Amino acid sequence: MTRLTKEKQSTLDWLEENSAEMYGMSDTIFKWAEPGLREYRSSRLLAEYMEGNGFTVETGVADMPTAFTCTWGDGGPVIGFFAEYDATPGHSQRPVPYMEPDVPHGPGFTDAHNMLGVAGCFAAVALRDASLEHGLPVRIRLLGTPAEKLCVGKPYMARDGFFDGMDALLAWHPGGPTTVLGEVWPRTYKSMVFTFKVDAAAEGQSGAVTYPGALDAAVLMYNNVNMMKEHMPALMRRGGSINEFIMTGGQCTVANPVLSQIVYAWRNSSLADQEAVGSVVERCARGAALVADCLMEPRVITAVRTGLPNTVMKDVVWRHLNEVGPPAYTEEDKEFARAIQCTMGVNPMEEPLYTEVVPPEKAYGDFHPADDVNEFTWHCPTARLYVSKALAPAPGVRYPRWASSALCGVGVTHRMGVCAAQVLSLSAVELLLKPTLLKEAKTEFRERKRRHDEKPLLPMGLKPPTELRWPEWVSRPGEEWWIPPTR
Repeated sequence: MTRLTKEKQSTLDWLEENSAEMYGMSDTIFKWAEPGLREYRSSRLLAEYMEGNGFTVETGVADMPTAFTCTWGDGGPVIGFFAEYDATPGHSQRPVPYMEPDVPHGPGFTDAHNMLGVAGCFAAVALRDASLEHGLPVRIRLLGTPAEKLCVGKPYMARDGFFDGMDALLAWHPGGPTTVLGEVWPRTYKSMVFTFKVDAAAEGQSGAVTYPGALDAAVLMYNNVNMMKEHMPALMRRGGSINEFIMTGGQCTVANPVLSQIVYAWRNSSLADQEAVGSVVERCARGAALVADCLMEPRVITAVRTGLPNTVMKDVVWRHLNEVGPPAYTEEDKEFARAIQCTMGVNPMEEPLYTEVVPPEKAYGDFHPADDVNEFTWHCPTARLYVSKALAPAPGVRYPRWASSALCGVGVTHRMGVCAAQVLSLSAVELLLKPTLLKEAKTEFRERKRRHDEKPLLPMGLKPPTELRWPEWVSRPGEEWWIPPTR
């Protein structure tokens, strides 16, 4: 690493001095593994950490109990960071180099959201420390955005004004190649829940048949959409996708259910394609309701726009990623990775972890998963860092999901998080030391937005879907999952 300014060096020193606490918080959230919109303890842990470091904290914002905001400083540009902390149902895994769920069917992590939010918080506090030590005028904002896997948190917080007023936002995400996004950002995303109800007045007999139940309507809709997938060019273009799950089937055991709910989510490369797919999905729902003679209520869960790139911000983060380099894995980290390779029948490698830093233009091509981080890009200049924690590729081998989950609870993820926090905090200091960069980034932001403006997709008054029957812990995290163990 080249010689750093004293302001930048102080952020690295602070992160090194506080790394043990960072590791501990990540491991704690890993053990709790709270899924989207149910991250009660995880969000509280991060919010209390920020409050303990002098930030003003507001919890339960945008009508979401696990969303929060943190602010610090009273002068200078507003630099933003954010935290995610939701786990994914079905990914439970102990931090061991072989498949062993902690809770059968329970939630866990594959892309290390347990560290994502922690590293964002520590980068923000490292910037605060540099500001105090060197008199850097700055206002720091950290946003706790729940339910990234559902793409819910950020669109509602953005709509309600919590993203307004920032001069720049520094985002990151674990996984993928270690890189910075360039012109290709995540795809659009939309999800809806379709509720089918049996009309109480019509329940009973009609001619020679019994009225079908609401679960029949959900199954009919599933079949309708499945038949239509190959007939939707808007879905097939550039890696679009759609998936579904039955949220409730009425849970009836002795008669036809009178209520069912099925959720659909689709990802596209443009809003025009998103709308085209949505029109077909809703038509399939109406057809199912007609056949089953049910009432149908559609409801938007969330909707995400495309991303608005920013070259100035990308270049700032890219320079500092090259300064820091990939995660500095220890021999202990490598031994754990080799143990996974042995379990997989792969000859253990001298360098078992992927450490290549990939240029932005070669990172993803035309494909990228959906993500609600796009919402930030319409409010201020935004950069998106990726830091990998992946196993090194082995010819003919596809590492299983449990391997990625196991890495989330050990030192591999610790080193990844420190790397991300270093790059984010150094980039933030650079923006403060060189105000022309912020000015150039905002000029580019305004020009891109003028040429390609997209309006918020969620209407005012639409409530976040916190009350729906999402997967969750029945009691305290780690004790009883809503799906019991199977034999």
